[in-house]
Formats: sequence, C-alpha cells, structure tokens
Amino acid sequence: MRGTTRPDCAAAIGRPLGEVVTLRVLEGFLNCSAGEMLLLWGRLVWRKMCGKPAGMAFSSQANTLLVRQRLVRPGGGVLLRYSSQPAPGAFHRGCDTQLFGPRGEILSPSMSPGGRNVGGCRIFIDVAPRARIAIHALTVDSGTRAEGTDASYILIRDIHSLRTTAFRGQQTLYWESEGSQAEMEFSQGFLEAHASLRGQYWTLHTRAR
Repeated sequence: MRGTTRPDCAAAIGRPLGEVVTLRVLEGFLNCSAGEMLLLWGRLVWRKMCGKPAGMAFSSQANTLLVRQRLVRPGGGVLLRYSSQPAPGAFHRGCDTQLFGPRGEILSPSMSPGGRNVGGCRIFIDVAPRARIAIHALTVDSGTRAEGTDASYILIRDIHSLRTTAFRGQQTLYWESEGSQAEMEFSQGFLEAHASLRGQYWTLHTRAR
C-alpha cells in the first residue's frame, strides 16, 4: 500500500473457512500527529497502527481481514505481507458457508445426515471494501410448522454496524448492509422445520456522506 496517490485506500483479504490471516508490516512510516494510520479489522477484532509499525504483526480470528490506510502526504504508506494458516480454534461450524464476489446465489443449508446442526448454520458474505450488500430472498418456504415456531428464524447481521434483523415465517425479504460484510444465520429450529430459502445478493455503491 505504498506509492499510492489516494489519501484513503482499502483492501480485503479472504481465505477459506477454517483459516486465519496474519498480516505483517515490513516497512514504512505513518505520521500519527497528522492523522495517518493503518486500520485492521475483522470479525470480533480490530486494531489501529501508526508511527513506525515495521515488524508488527496482526492475526485475525476468522478467515477475512480488512485493511484501510489513511495518508496525508502522497507517496507514503506501508509495505505489508500476509499469510494464512489453519485456525487454532473452532470459530466456524461444519455447516457454515463463505461467499465472495460482487454477486451470487444464496441457498439455505439443510439438516446434516445425523439430523442435528447444533446452534444452526451461517452464511458469510464478503464483497469489495467500498461496496455494500443487498440481499433479496426469492422464496421463503416455512416448511413443516411445529410447536415453538419462534425458534425458527433467520438473522441477517451487518458486521460493520452490528445491526441485526430477524425474519420469521414465509415472506419475501429484502435487506441492505452499511458495510462490505454480512452474516446470515439460520436457526436450528429453521433447519429442523425443513424450511428453505433461495435468494441472491449483489453489491451496491457506498452511500454518499
């Protein structure tokens, strides 16, 4: 991220589920008093660096990491290197799915052959750093209705703003994010009711400030 003429630039790093990302600063200088900085954030963690961060390292807790650099003087910035390795913990569930790219199809997961998906299943959606996400469910089938239908729901979470929206029952849903990362969670009750969702997502331009 050196030699850029843009005062504010961003990059996204994505790896398969079950891996974490480690970012190392090789060289560079960021003027703290002038407001120059390097921002790193992912699911559950974030960090800010400035000054002479060479030699510093940062590891994510999930498979994605967003990097944003703010400069005042052109031609500055830092030189970075990233790598990935298997995650030391079990942040993801076996039925979770990761979607990358500007658009794609969304299909709800189904019950595992053993009949249990403890805690439900999630779909993670990541797009370009300066984009937002729109989600439209083409069909929502409530499946077999059972007692305690409140346990059957879909949550869509905006990772940037932490805003969470719940959807229940048969409906057509539309949702927009504030940032470039979203998480859809299908409850265990949704899976046990054999409910299904089929939809799509695409990118939107960032709202003007």
